[in-house]
Amino acid sequence: MKKTRINEHWRFQMLPWATLEQLDGTDELPSGGWETVTLPHTWYSDEAPYRGLVAYCRTVRATGEANYIEFNGADQCCKVYAGGKLIGSHQGGYSRFRVELPDAGETELVVLLDNRLNVEVSPCFGDFTVFGGLYRDVFLIEAEAEHFDYLYYGTDGVIVRTKGDGTLSLEPHAVCSENATVAYAVRDGKGKVVCEGTGGWNETVTLRVEKPRRWNGLGKAQLYTVEARLCSGGVTVDETAIRTGFRSFELAPDKGAKLNGRYVRLRGVAKHQDQADVFNAVPTAQIQKDFDLIGEIGANAVRLSHYQHPQKAYELCDEMGLLAWAEIPMLKMTESNAQMENAMEQLHELILQNIHHPSIFCWGIQNEIAMFSDAPFMHEGCRKLNALVKALDPERYSACANLYPLKPDSALNAITDMVGYNIYFGWYYGEMGDYSAWLDNFHAKRPEVPLGVSEYGVDSNLTLHSETPQVKDYSEEYQALWHETVYPILESKQYLWGTFIWNMFDFSSANRNEGGTRYRNCKGLVTCDRQTRKDAFWYYRAKWSEVPTLHLCAKRFIRRAQDHIDIKVYTNQPAVTLTLNGKDYATAEANGNATILFHDVPLRKGENSVRVCAGALSDETVYEHVDTPEASYALPDSGAGTTVKNWFLPGEEESREGYYSILSTAFELIENAETLAVLKRRVPALTRTMTELDVIPLGLSLKSILGRDKIDGELVRQLNRELNQIKNN
Repeated sequence: MKKTRINEHWRFQMLPWATLEQLDGTDELPSGGWETVTLPHTWYSDEAPYRGLVAYCRTVRATGEANYIEFNGADQCCKVYAGGKLIGSHQGGYSRFRVELPDAGETELVVLLDNRLNVEVSPCFGDFTVFGGLYRDVFLIEAEAEHFDYLYYGTDGVIVRTKGDGTLSLEPHAVCSENATVAYAVRDGKGKVVCEGTGGWNETVTLRVEKPRRWNGLGKAQLYTVEARLCSGGVTVDETAIRTGFRSFELAPDKGAKLNGRYVRLRGVAKHQDQADVFNAVPTAQIQKDFDLIGEIGANAVRLSHYQHPQKAYELCDEMGLLAWAEIPMLKMTESNAQMENAMEQLHELILQNIHHPSIFCWGIQNEIAMFSDAPFMHEGCRKLNALVKALDPERYSACANLYPLKPDSALNAITDMVGYNIYFGWYYGEMGDYSAWLDNFHAKRPEVPLGVSEYGVDSNLTLHSETPQVKDYSEEYQALWHETVYPILESKQYLWGTFIWNMFDFSSANRNEGGTRYRNCKGLVTCDRQTRKDAFWYYRAKWSEVPTLHLCAKRFIRRAQDHIDIKVYTNQPAVTLTLNGKDYATAEANGNATILFHDVPLRKGENSVRVCAGALSDETVYEHVDTPEASYALPDSGAGTTVKNWFLPGEEESREGYYSILSTAFELIENAETLAVLKRRVPALTRTMTELDVIPLGLSLKSILGRDKIDGELVRQLNRELNQIKNN
């Protein structure tokens, strides 16, 4: 088999006058107006986010007896034509798929690609951008007449399953004669063959590596290579090589996770695939940069959200020893049979294309679908997806990520093997310290559920700063304060199997416009262009990494209007000395939370040089003491300090035990006849929207929905009092 990258010499054109369904063939394609592009490619721009039909064309010359085109990512739905004939289609923007060319020789390849919202193809909702494009590599595969089956869910034709004791289960799929066989050799990291075996082309073979060196996490990522040769008539007609590893991973609801029998707390980050300027068309070298930063921070786990990532990401997890959560883009589940069929197909592709990666510890089947409701059809859909996980990969865990308003007793917490919750106290609701009681309450009510925190974080804009950081001021200082306050709470809960920061990097979200930043979710520890590590990044590096770390915070907060300021340092060193304007000012010891705070440091008028030292490490900046606060450091309309306060119930309790309230989800309230009647009377327009249109996430609390519309406080007060009179059975 010969595999050739064919990223150059593509012609591209937008086709806004048609849809994928309307354009049945290539005869109507325009003769002119084509742009020459090189893959990876997306047409997306923040100011012109076109969603519609496009065409990519390229001449291909194939010389094999069997020839395929491999697409590693086509966002989102496409049809592929060769010589004017339809040769394949695919629905889903994130997984690898292939189509077979009907003949050898030269042919004109046409890819029609549509990224319009399609409710039958996931994702049909999400706080991230659907960019469009042939945004990953495309290859030409030229094979012999007999070969591994490259159309089998986009795999390389051999499914490799492993166990921690060195057992391999090798499942081949091939296009060949009935007498063909497959010969296997397993090599260790030094290239030595450690076991061999042979089986029929359609026979699953079990092999065993004696005393395997286990894949054991950071710095101990032992890998093996499975070589498979398809043989027919005594001749090798095709071959492939797949890297894998051996490890065990277990969860205990009261003690967390075990890797190879050793307890390990997952200290993780989540990431999207996009980067500034290139969006989803990210070159391989830039993927490496992402993982370099993840390695620098000292994380031992990555949530590859919310869809299948490029193969390079999973390979780097394997090589670095990062435990990986892999998932499909199921963010809004409907009652559509077609949507469920598509989700099952995407789950097939995710698992079978990646099952050999030892880094992957779970398969995620949904993220926050209860944002819209908590309905029986969702439970049934999740059971189908969970059953598929177990059928394809019984050795790994199934997982889901639920959102905060979903109650502990929901059936969605009883389907998958493990549960993550996306929780944002101190940002979207509540106070930073609320994590402790909420997690303890969940664990008390559902002690049998292995629980983790699948998302936690807050936004920050690096141009915004505050001496007294508070919620929704979007300052770099609030993000840093929030993480140094919240993470110790999470770290103290021994029953949690782990946590994932949302997010490692700022990422694209076409619908966002908040905190002085458009088109971005700015919860990242690193900016979208990967150029700037925010202060919160250094907090986690000081907490997690063994690399000596010393970071002076708030270096971008230059102009200070206070006579005295607090100076904060993140470090994993035992003590730090502060020098002010060339003179030693104070020495302080670390507080156990990677943080040192020098209180009430006096500033003289004009420039003040500040330097901190710990052994050979140092960091420094210059602050300017000014007469008036710098106006550009704050947003006048940010709503700073308002998010977690009652704007409508001062001095009153929102909830009453055993009764409905505005803290109930909208779904709960419209499902109950009495509470629905109250809503119709008090907020008729909103109620019609919630019951007649599929535009408001009904899994959110009514309080959250009302807060978005800034409903009159007195009206909300009356509404809550009436709901408090209706028992919640």
